[in-house]
Amino acid sequence: MVAVPPAADGATALWLSRSEITFDQWRACVDSGGCRGGQDDHGWGRENRPVINVTWDDANAYAAWLSRISGHACRLPTEAEWMHAASTGAVTAFWWGNDHGQGMANCRDCNPKPIYGSTPAGTFPANPYGLVDMNGNVWEWVEDCWQGISGKCSQRTIKGGSWYYYSPNATTQARARNDAGQGSYNIGFRVACSP
Repeated sequence: MVAVPPAADGATALWLSRSEITFDQWRACVDSGGCRGGQDDHGWGRENRPVINVTWDDANAYAAWLSRISGHACRLPTEAEWMHAASTGAVTAFWWGNDHGQGMANCRDCNPKPIYGSTPAGTFPANPYGLVDMNGNVWEWVEDCWQGISGKCSQRTIKGGSWYYYSPNATTQARARNDAGQGSYNIGFRVACSP
């Protein structure tokens, strides 16, 4: 976990997982009965790669399990919390500037040769808060419902872009949605916990 300082709007400080939750971290939850197993890694590897093919409810089950074992209140970050942690106070498209650069993230046009699939956590540089893979690698579930959907919230917001998409989807401001009950090979998550 990494301490994220409060935003200028007076929000409280929180801890955020350094990377997306990995297959190894997910396996601990599955082994203790707190999470559903059976997530496919698509042959890219497990261990330190982000767990994929998890639904929004799966991500929340992990946060509830982590709360029980850690004694801290853990949950998915809100979209605003996620954006604050990703930007580190910068007003540019990425924490390092407006250009996606090369070798800073895992997205379709972020490297000289596209990487097909996820990369292990921390393959690319950490942002000034010490968080890795906030831009690219896999989309991340956040707490928020997708705006503009009436009735039951079946669509949830995802942030950060992924290896499958081009760099405009990996900017701090970019957002997308996914059916809350549907996992994907390019969606994972990280958790926020109260200090």
